[in-house]
Amino acid sequence: MTRIGPDVTVRRRMVDTAASGAAGPWEELIARALAAAPLYRPVPGDPVYYLRVDDQVVLVAEHDLSGALYDLVTAVLAIGEAPY
Repeated sequence: MTRIGPDVTVRRRMVDTAASGAAGPWEELIARALAAAPLYRPVPGDPVYYLRVDDQVVLVAEHDLSGALYDLVTAVLAIGEAPY
């Protein structure tokens, strides 16, 4: 996941669910989040998020984060690691 801030700062985090011993809960959260992905409606000055799961990409503006998508972004930012 990549968060692009209003000042153009970039923060990248990832979770390798295949290597995780708790892949089940992650896969469930990812499925719920992707099923509820809103249309991309960026607002100037607000952060945007770029999420990539396998070959699927979701772009979402911060003001549209809610439900499972909000939970996924929050979890990845909190415990995800910086990519190599």
